[in-house]
Amino acid sequence: MSVTIAMPRMSTDPELTTAQSKYVESLARAGAEVHWVELSDPDAAAAEALTCDGLLLPGGGDMDPAFYGQERIPACGEPNLLRDAAEPKLLRAFLAADKPVLGICRGIQVMNVVLGGTLYQDIKPFEHIPHNDHWAKVHTVTVRRGTLLSRLLGQDTVLVNSQHHQAADRIAPELEIAALSEDGIVEGLEKPDTHFCLGVQWHPEWLSDADPAQQGLFGAFVEACRG
Repeated sequence: MSVTIAMPRMSTDPELTTAQSKYVESLARAGAEVHWVELSDPDAAAAEALTCDGLLLPGGGDMDPAFYGQERIPACGEPNLLRDAAEPKLLRAFLAADKPVLGICRGIQVMNVVLGGTLYQDIKPFEHIPHNDHWAKVHTVTVRRGTLLSRLLGQDTVLVNSQHHQAADRIAPELEIAALSEDGIVEGLEKPDTHFCLGVQWHPEWLSDADPAQQGLFGAFVEACRG
């Protein structure tokens, strides 16, 4: 059975096409193809996305802090109005249908905000690992035992890349922390009362070609979509 994954159209910027292709390659290795969802009409986008087997919320720019009741600080990026308007509707539609959801970087942040959590608009004051090369594994993430993420990775710690300046602050009531970095930044969230709803703060799509554990995240997601 072929599996189709809905992904919000991230950008037509040529600089981002390589980044987009990494999601496509990782999903293809797991046996799924991507259906890009245009976001100009959020309700239509949600209906179109629901024709797919799963939803991947990819990385990208910062969400508008108005979504979690804060004023935007200078260190917070300009919001992407299309994605901010449409992605919450896509997520809610998939959760209502109990269809699998995987969130990566911005994706985990969208999950937390939509379900009632908040974000650190800028984690620089925490001296968290700065942006680095996509492929560089620069810090350790500790995975909580008994979580979905723990079962998928099969290990208590994992070395990851780091390309974010925001992170989950107050965690949404329906989500549970699945992983933390050494400095206490949330690196994994999951919604235990669902078929499959997992978010990670790092970028497994840049590591999955060479790291079977990272590719395994996509494999498990696609397997859940088959179910």
